[in-house]
Amino acid sequence: MPFRLLAVHAHPDDESSKGAATAAKYVAEGHQVMVVSCTGGEAGDILNDQLGEPATSRAHRDMAGYRRTEMAAAQAALGIEHVWLGYHDSGLPDAEQGETVRPGTFSTVPLEYSTETLVRVVRRFRPHVLVTYDENGGYPHPDHIRTHEVSVAAWRDAADPTRYPAAGPAWAVSDLRRHAGAEPGGHGARAARRVGRALRGPTGPVHVARRRPRPLRRP
Repeated sequence: MPFRLLAVHAHPDDESSKGAATAAKYVAEGHQVMVVSCTGGEAGDILNDQLGEPATSRAHRDMAGYRRTEMAAAQAALGIEHVWLGYHDSGLPDAEQGETVRPGTFSTVPLEYSTETLVRVVRRFRPHVLVTYDENGGYPHPDHIRTHEVSVAAWRDAADPTRYPAAGPAWAVSDLRRHAGAEPGGHGARAARRVGRALRGPTGPVHVARRRPRPLRRP
């Protein structure tokens, strides 16, 4: 029987660099995969010097719009469902330069607010498995760390009918898994050095928690 997998990511593009092959495999096997992008990636940088024109100019002019175009292309290529959680990209502040996260961005929104938003998605989609980052965010970007916190809270609270009762009927996600780490020398590693925190943990999806002895719920 088909099952449902929910992958929660911080920004559009994370679904393509973290777990894309897994998502495509499950879709090809007839399962449902939904990706949640917690932010619109508005504070992103252009890291691909081969992007070319007119894409580079468009991205500089309208980064949020360009990220939506990229996300739509990824959704079509992977065959997944997609939801925007609706929060603004926090950016990656440079602690050595005294930069801080801007107020009102995803990582500064009170946890219970963003948790309720994700609980609504969980209770509507009713996934059997939820995949997200480890407690370090895979690399220490404020939005990645917040995505971990929101995902774990939603995994817990979606099963509790007393939490966010207006968000729909309670649904217990049977399995919680994570992606962790970053490739040595990659963007995540550079970001870790930038904010002065070491990368830790495995680099692939690992088991975090499973509800027992509750059986796997089917549609």
